[in-house]
Amino acid sequence: MTRLKHWLIVLLLVFTSSAPALASTIGLSTWYEFGFDPNHSPLAAGCQPADPTGVPCRVGIGSTSLGSNPWTISTESLVGMNVTDAFLAGDFFDVFDFGVLIGSTASVAANGANCGLDPSTCVEAPGFSHASFVLPAGAHSITIGVHEAQILGEGFFRLDTVPEPSTSGLMTLLLLAILLGRRRLAL
Repeated sequence: MTRLKHWLIVLLLVFTSSAPALASTIGLSTWYEFGFDPNHSPLAAGCQPADPTGVPCRVGIGSTSLGSNPWTISTESLVGMNVTDAFLAGDFFDVFDFGVLIGSTASVAANGANCGLDPSTCVEAPGFSHASFVLPAGAHSITIGVHEAQILGEGFFRLDTVPEPSTSGLMTLLLLAILLGRRRLAL
């Protein structure tokens, strides 16, 4: 019996030490690159070598390759998420948080347009699929479903804190509302 326990523990250690990571932690204010190909469809994967079982992505400009999905983060405030297709137009995405669809990027035609691999350029490029979403404060586990037009491709996402309205801005809006209210009463 003791020998059996020993072998079970050895097997457990061998299999768990060679298993891929279950999730990759991400941060704010960084463009992250993900990839997709027929081997990983319908979900996007991380990029090799950050994700050893992921897609052999081309290196994005000013971005960080993602590790294994899901991609996790915990935030203390609202977070804006920008997602964009890259390189060749035509791919679009479904974004999930803990498996629940939070939104999709626009479906666009494969029109031969090329924005390169700079996410800052691609997120503004006409004819490319991109979208912005707001995530509430708390824990998030992001996965991305892919509707690919090409066999192999990349995309990017970025999370940034959503600035809270300034006190002076709120005061200005309040004063405007009061003035407009008084004006209406005078008429």
